Amino acid sequence: MANQKQQIAVKNLLSLNDILGAEKLCYEKLEAYIEQAKDKELIALLTDLKQSAQAHYGAVYNYLKSHQQ
Repeated sequence: MANQKQQIAVKNLLSLNDILGAEKLCYEKLEAYIEQAKDKELIALLTDLKQSAQAHYGAVYNYLKSHQQ
């Protein structure tokens, strides 16, 4: 039973690591889109989305840090 719980924990950590990577990629893409955009409303929307991606990344990162052994 303990081995099964450990496997689940490892799978959860791998999933969270994947989420971190996805949020980082999203943030980087949004930065690139902001640099290319010319419309002020679009830039504002992309900036909001970038801040949201950064907040998601921070939340997942902090969760992982708080559960380190």
